[in-house]
Amino acid sequence: MSDKTVIGIDIGTTAIKAVLVTGAGTQLGHYVESYPTARPAPGIVEQEPDDWIRVAIQALAGFERDFDLGGLQAIGICSQANTHVFIDRNATPLAPAIVWQDLRCADIAAELDGQVGAESRIAWWGAPLPIDASHCLSRMEWMRRNRPDIWGRSRAVILPKDYCIARLTGEVAADAIASIGLVDGQLNYIKALLDLVPDAVQRLPPLRDFTHVVGRVLPGLPCAGTPVIVGTMDAWSGMFGVDVGKVGSAMYLSGTSDVLGIVSPKRVPTPGVAAFPTYQEITLHAAPIQSGGASLAWLSRLLGRSIDELCVLAAAMSGQERIPLFIPHLDGERAPLWDPFARGIFLGLDSSMGPAHLVRSVMEGVAYSVTGADLVARGIPIFCES
Repeated sequence: MSDKTVIGIDIGTTAIKAVLVTGAGTQLGHYVESYPTARPAPGIVEQEPDDWIRVAIQALAGFERDFDLGGLQAIGICSQANTHVFIDRNATPLAPAIVWQDLRCADIAAELDGQVGAESRIAWWGAPLPIDASHCLSRMEWMRRNRPDIWGRSRAVILPKDYCIARLTGEVAADAIASIGLVDGQLNYIKALLDLVPDAVQRLPPLRDFTHVVGRVLPGLPCAGTPVIVGTMDAWSGMFGVDVGKVGSAMYLSGTSDVLGIVSPKRVPTPGVAAFPTYQEITLHAAPIQSGGASLAWLSRLLGRSIDELCVLAAAMSGQERIPLFIPHLDGERAPLWDPFARGIFLGLDSSMGPAHLVRSVMEGVAYSVTGADLVARGIPIFCES
């Protein structure tokens, strides 16, 4: 009889990562494949949802081909958060997905944010969360105003994991943790908030616990009949992956965006910090910066060298060289500033500097940015008034 196994899939900003593991946590196989991100204009960042499901199905087919999956118990999916795809009744995408880095909704977000008072924020979220350019409500209102044809045909606005689940099982659902900013402390949608955008509430999927079996893989697909779990966002999944779900634990997740997280015994409303709804006695305070690994990926494209090559350049430096200061606000900034109009800069360049100096500068700039987010997450002020 085959050992019990599970498959985990992460739909990241740049690639899908999938693993096949035993119940004891032993990895049997893994799969990684990237997909493109389109930036057709400044501030516009899009992906094709069909790329996600195509690669996810390839991963499942590979595991099915190379391993005995007779003991496969379930498939769990997590994904980048605040990347939204508008789908019709058949779960067909009506437009490219709006990626979390996209800033097109900044002005609309500021308008919506101005309609929410401080008391409502604390009552709803227990923290002074902003409605920013990546908030689902901002994307809905942008689509309603700018693409009324798509808005009229939309039946749900969902995250990448939820789209892939819909394509694998035919069922549409979401989880409350990944719906941060839309749900209250009781993990229910906030009607008074959703009423800011006409008919928004009708376009949100039903909420399920992220351990809920949302459906089974449809016939004709790899791993047909396997239960699929609704899952949650990548940062929360990462929190369990590095075993920091206990009170007093902290984490630093580094990826396209870097995230600092602290699991607190109580909720501490802190400007600039996202406080998640309490779930099973876990209250996560998180401070995500906008461009962590994304900054190094940008420099890689700029210099025409791989990230591995850039790391070699940085490692070869003595550490005594004068390094320019890099501000990594390439696509605005989230924690602790939450300013979509912030922009990056190299400060202190001179003609003696070369690619290695830029690499080191980018690495240090991200590190400084993370340090600032960390200080704010721990309640330590980093700004002074003159």
